[in-house]
Amino acid sequence: MNNFLSFSKDESQRHSLPDEIAHYILGEIFTGKLELGTRLIEANIAKELNVSNIPVREAFYILQNTGIVERLPRRGVRVKEFSEEEINECIVALKELYRIGIAYSIPNWNEEHRLKIKNLLMEAKEKLDQKKIDEYISMCDQITSYVFKVAGNKVFLKFYSEITYITTAYSQSIWNDTEKIKSWHSHLEDAVNALIQSDFKQAEIQLVLLAKQALTA
Repeated sequence: MNNFLSFSKDESQRHSLPDEIAHYILGEIFTGKLELGTRLIEANIAKELNVSNIPVREAFYILQNTGIVERLPRRGVRVKEFSEEEINECIVALKELYRIGIAYSIPNWNEEHRLKIKNLLMEAKEKLDQKKIDEYISMCDQITSYVFKVAGNKVFLKFYSEITYITTAYSQSIWNDTEKIKSWHSHLEDAVNALIQSDFKQAEIQLVLLAKQALTA
C-alpha cells in the first residue's frame, strides 16, 4: 500500500494516475475541503481534474482500501464518517505503535538520521509558514513515520500508515484552526528535538500528545 500522506513529489518516482488522484482526494479530505460523510461524485472529480472517469473510479477503490471512503449500496461512494469508539481504538493503537517504534529505533539513531529528521522539521515549518497546509500535513507524516523507518520494521510502518489515514481524516478541524495547528506543531517540534537529543521518553510523550489531538478535533 502506498503511503499517500507522504506521497513523494520527486519526479524520479513514478506514480500511476489513479495514485495521484487518490492523493489529491486525500488532501481535500484531510484539510476539510471534503467533509466526513460527503458523497464523492465520480464525474465531478473527473471534470475538475480533466481526466476520464476510469482513473477516478480506480482511485476510489484505492481509497476504499485505506478505510477513508466507503461504497454504499445504491448510494455511491462517500467519505467515511468515524464513530468516537473507532477513533478511540485508533488512538490507543497509535500510542502503542509510537511506544514500540521508538523502542525499536533507539539502537539505530545516528547523525545521519538526526540530520534528516531535523531537515524534515525545517521543511514542515516552511510549508506551515507558507500556509500550504496539505503539504504541511504530508511533511508531518514524513516526520512521524521516520521513527518507524529508523526502527527498520516495515510491518510497524504499514500499521502506522493505515491508522493515520483515519486519525488525520478525523482531525480535519485542526488544519483550519490557527491555535490548534500551533499546538500541534509545538508537540511535533518537541518530539523531533527530543529524538535529536536522544531523549526517547520525551519523544514518546510528545508523539502520544499528537495522537491525542485527534480526539479534540
